[in-house]
Amino acid sequence: MATKIGTNALVKVGAATVADLANWSFTDTREAIKAPVFGETFNKVHGMGTRNVTGSISGYLNIADSNGQEIIKKAYQDGTAITDFYLYIDDSIYYTGSEVYITSCNVSAAVNEVLPIEFSFEVSESWTRSDE
Repeated sequence: MATKIGTNALVKVGAATVADLANWSFTDTREAIKAPVFGETFNKVHGMGTRNVTGSISGYLNIADSNGQEIIKKAYQDGTAITDFYLYIDDSIYYTGSEVYITSCNVSAAVNEVLPIEFSFEVSESWTRSDE
């Protein structure tokens, strides 16, 4: 895959582009399962554990975005999963999760400045890239 530049980075919930959120990142980790074998003094890897995907999306607060930011905020407040969550790299390549939980919502304010907002998330089900 060629190097990509995030000029078209988007966050979508379903078909709706979330207004004013164009920064995102995630970490995809899997712990090694280790244990000593029959008296050996060092641990051997016996396999890989459960996949853990966490991340954040950020941009600027837009309370009029009823199809995007408000849906994300409501999912956070209700403790429900977003089932059609997409992080776009460009027009056709994106990451998606089938059950994404919003774990935090951070907003700050300063006089004469646009209000930044950041949501953190955890993925409960599959996490895939569209071109894989």
